[in-house]
Amino acid sequence: MVGRDTESAAVLGLTSGVLIVTGEPGSGKSTLLELAVDTHHGRVLRMTGSENETNLPFAGLHQLLRPVLDDVAGLPERQRSALLGAIGLEETGTPDRLLIGVALLALLSDLAEKSPVLVVADDLQWIDAGSREMLAFAARRVDDEPLALLAATRDAAGFAGFPSLVLGPLDVRSASALLDSQPHPPTGKRRLRVLDQAAGNPLALVELARTDCADEDLLPLTDRLTRVFAADLAALPEHTRQALVLVAADELAAVENAEALAPAEAAGLLRIVGGRVRFRHPLIRAAIYHSVPLADRRRAHRALAASLDGEPDRRAWHLAGAPPAAPGAS
Repeated sequence: MVGRDTESAAVLGLTSGVLIVTGEPGSGKSTLLELAVDTHHGRVLRMTGSENETNLPFAGLHQLLRPVLDDVAGLPERQRSALLGAIGLEETGTPDRLLIGVALLALLSDLAEKSPVLVVADDLQWIDAGSREMLAFAARRVDDEPLALLAATRDAAGFAGFPSLVLGPLDVRSASALLDSQPHPPTGKRRLRVLDQAAGNPLALVELARTDCADEDLLPLTDRLTRVFAADLAALPEHTRQALVLVAADELAAVENAEALAPAEAAGLLRIVGGRVRFRHPLIRAAIYHSVPLADRRRAHRALAASLDGEPDRRAWHLAGAPPAAPGAS
């Protein structure tokens, strides 16, 4: 991994205990986890969060336990029933969360006696609350046994106090080296635009290197980048998403839309400073702008232009961004 030597060493050196890897989308968290999986000499158990399963109780635990159901059968009866009941394989009534946590820890410890165990949890922020709770319960009780828990998440909520590793942006030298490793490294002005817009984000550097970087305010994003950086939008209220399109088109529109933007600020997507929006990462702005249909972008520019009678330069710029649609176009 370019520019991640220290972080790679920390992950590869984890043989017992817990490490929580945090960072922006695209910072390389999943790649670090895969590095640990590929080099682990023992059993690997995995769970991966999904937005579609966030509200399904113990969906993550079900992923984790599927490969070791035969080993679950060897637990004491109450622990076995609690664990299997949590994932819907036995009728147990109301889940006893303490007993489920005890059973999970006992299972992992038993497995670790036979072979080193690595538990990997990716996209922890989307794993259901019950599974996160049980994982944290077991993690707090890991001793010196060959049992390691490695998790990746955008923030360590629910896992405060555990050792953590923050993946920040790559420095300029590492970012340039990553660009040079691509099949068609950008050069000249295009290279400077990619470096500026990616802001040290590895995924952004790789994806933007593939795009045609024209002279425009917001670089065209690949579909993958748009999905990654716009992933948090679906959970926001409709009026907030509409306001986000306005400020993505013009960051100075924050004052008029401050109330509508409050949920986005609470979600950590942006901050409003001095009447201007500061997105958590520059590509969040571009992802918001390009994630909506062209008609919606034109509508935003027209609305902004209508509100700028006293600012002819900004008004003209927005009118240029909202030309009349061609006949038959949407």
